[in-house]
Amino acid sequence: MSPLLSHTLKASRGRLIAGASLLVMALLVGVFLLPDASTTLDQKLRAKSAAESARDKQAQRLTDLQHLSDRIQRGQQTLSDLEARLPKGSTGELQWQLSGVLHDLSTKAGVQLQTVKYGQPSKEESKGTGLETIQVEFTVSGLYPSIKTFMRDLEGSGLPFAVEDARLEESPEGARLTGMLRAFRKAAQAESGDGA
Repeated sequence: MSPLLSHTLKASRGRLIAGASLLVMALLVGVFLLPDASTTLDQKLRAKSAAESARDKQAQRLTDLQHLSDRIQRGQQTLSDLEARLPKGSTGELQWQLSGVLHDLSTKAGVQLQTVKYGQPSKEESKGTGLETIQVEFTVSGLYPSIKTFMRDLEGSGLPFAVEDARLEESPEGARLTGMLRAFRKAAQAESGDGA
């Protein structure tokens, strides 16, 4: 065998051994490292998905809390506005104001204001409110559509009251509405205004 051929054969054998070694290492990498890399990638994808889900839940909770905060602020503003509109005068001045509004609204709606009765002022049971209430009972008669208009106008009048009761009955004049209102004012202002 010629030395050149022997040398070529040795070089080929070396390349064959090197190639086989690389192939074995590649198979080992494929068998051991690729599944581990796939598992790691899968874990990372699941962690990312869980983190995105948690982020979305937190964002939704933050949005819900912001809506709640906005509602609370609107409620506080409504209470402040209502308190600012509470009558500043005496019980008599509040009764005069209510009588004037009831008369004006009944005239505007085309119904007849028959009676207006006022109860005695009483302090609200709720502690810390400083509110005083007066019950107002009134009766109006007329046609049903006119009475309906009267009640809508009364509810939109801006007066500090709540409707406690309303009864609609038939009468010779058409229909008769007996309503019971509870009007509010600041008790501390009432005491100073009445000289008590």
